[in-house]
Amino acid sequence: MRSRRGNRARAGQNATRGMAASAALGVLAAAPVAALLSAGVAPGELPAASARGFVAEVESVGFVLVPQMVLAVGIVGLALQQGVRRAAGLPRIGPPAWLSPAVESALLLGLLGTISGMVAGFAGVSPTELEPAPLVRGLGAALRSTFVGFAIALVGVWLKDEELPYPAPPERLGSPT
Repeated sequence: MRSRRGNRARAGQNATRGMAASAALGVLAAAPVAALLSAGVAPGELPAASARGFVAEVESVGFVLVPQMVLAVGIVGLALQQGVRRAAGLPRIGPPAWLSPAVESALLLGLLGTISGMVAGFAGVSPTELEPAPLVRGLGAALRSTFVGFAIALVGVWLKDEELPYPAPPERLGSPT
């Protein structure tokens, strides 16, 4: 009898947590819409205003950042999975087949972003007068793209290295001599 009550209590707690998580996600999803509405955008203009905002954000950070973030989610998710396996004492699994192409793609996307940022920056420079704003904006996008590409690839390279076993936890090491 006692275990049934405990199971019901845990089920009630899990349901409450699930509802709280759903409510939090709903608030997060509604926040951009609320911001647009509070800025005076008519409800019928929401899709167009959202698209303009998304395009402006992508242009400000460089277009290659979007596919780089997709790669980052996969690679960081794999790193977290490996970390959890290590903490749980489970054996290490080999890298998935998609990891090598993802690492190479992250590096190449970083290079592509560097080139496109430089081209965009120098396209705004005229031979007669120098306006630094477009140049700085383009160089900033180039550097961000390069940084993100290398950071993603570096994590992926660490994950690919199967030759390095997990180090033994400190409590399993012998006493220092």
